Amino acid sequence: MEKVQVFTDGLAIEGKVGAAAILLREGRPTRTLHFHLGSEGKHTVHKAELVGILLGLHLISTEKKGSTTFALGSDNQAAIKAFQSNFRSPGHHLARAALRLAHQIHNRNKKTKYALVIRWMARHEGIEGNKIVDREAKKVVEGHTSDKELIPAYLRKPLLTNPSAIKRAYSDWIKNKWNNTWQKLKRGGKMHQIDVSTPSNKFLKAISAPNLLRRSASLISQLRLTHILLNSYLEQFKRADSARCPSCGVDNETIGHFLFNCPGYAHERWALA
Repeated sequence: MEKVQVFTDGLAIEGKVGAAAILLREGRPTRTLHFHLGSEGKHTVHKAELVGILLGLHLISTEKKGSTTFALGSDNQAAIKAFQSNFRSPGHHLARAALRLAHQIHNRNKKTKYALVIRWMARHEGIEGNKIVDREAKKVVEGHTSDKELIPAYLRKPLLTNPSAIKRAYSDWIKNKWNNTWQKLKRGGKMHQIDVSTPSNKFLKAISAPNLLRRSASLISQLRLTHILLNSYLEQFKRADSARCPSCGVDNETIGHFLFNCPGYAHERWALA
């Protein structure tokens, strides 16, 4: 069992990204570092996890008695695996900075009993240190951050913007614009009465089942979008003399009438039921 335990965490809440690290050593006060990365439109949680590990290594490097065993814990497997990658992905410059710091600590203590191990830990396993660092990381996204002179030198200059975060932010903007535009349309309003989740991938999945014929998928789409060859629709384009139902004579042959109420299709409806 290592004598010193270090826990790190990175997260995003309400569009803000932050990281924290704590160092626990028996008989001494808990040491903590916080770092606010910025907005989720420029940074990712993966990047925050790497910042957390860098903060944890900085805590180890500034320990007055470093000639002992250390365990650094992270609940993010992707961040740990980054140290075994080719360092070409966005954010991996932080992994390189962490490795350089780890080597500096090792070289400084190579004649002592110093040892460091990085471990993955499950988030919900009741580990006290994990709970503490999670609370500290939440303070960061609320605006709390450590003084500049206390954090690693690499983090004292502006961090590079992550391309993945920019793409995600743009994608979210497009989806929100699509959602707002769709709901203002007449068909969007009618569709919302049928399925409150629209517009979403749920509808696309509903018409993309592997056992669904193309004709059936087309009919489902037309029914849900109110764009189908019933008299209430055809009459708008003067393709029918009136919106009257040809089967029962009701004044308006709507989709709801056709599917649920028309007595002319009672037998078909009974078979489906």
